[in-house]
Amino acid sequence: MDKAISILLCLTLMVGGCTAEESPEPIEEEQIPAPVATVFPAWEAVDHTNASHSLDQFTNLSYLAYFSAPWCAHCESTLDAYDHVIPEDRLMIFSREASEEYANMSEWHNTTEENLNRTIARPFMLHPALAMEVEAKSIPHAVFVNSQGFVYHVEIGKETNQTYIAVLWEATTTATFSSETGWNSTNTS
Repeated sequence: MDKAISILLCLTLMVGGCTAEESPEPIEEEQIPAPVATVFPAWEAVDHTNASHSLDQFTNLSYLAYFSAPWCAHCESTLDAYDHVIPEDRLMIFSREASEEYANMSEWHNTTEENLNRTIARPFMLHPALAMEVEAKSIPHAVFVNSQGFVYHVEIGKETNQTYIAVLWEATTTATFSSETGWNSTNTS
């Protein structure tokens, strides 16, 4: 019996070390990196009137890159709202549709004007490659670009609240980005 108690005592001592609580090593706090502004890609396109447009025309100017498709009837009310708010020459309308069936930008422009029953004096451009580059998978897809060429905000889906669009536009036109301090506003998305 003494032998059994001795073995039991030895096993208890050995197992006892496995169950003792060890003080945890200090965990280093992981630094969460600040969001980095994305530069809107360089682009060139020809619109429905055969006029050329490119990123170069927006040096030191904010603009809105609006991505849609000619077949998207529910996108027209969103385009209408943006057209009412965004200043002249600051709204670029891009088709993300690569199908040859929808490649006629003049037809898209005319259909949009007919459906909205008003004139739309904005460039309609075919640019599925740019749409892919900015990941415009769902439409409508609006990219607010600040005067430095950084994406300030992306709005996806139907948006007809012109007051909301105006607030976003104003924030975009005043937003600046610094690699040292980030955005000048906490209103980024």
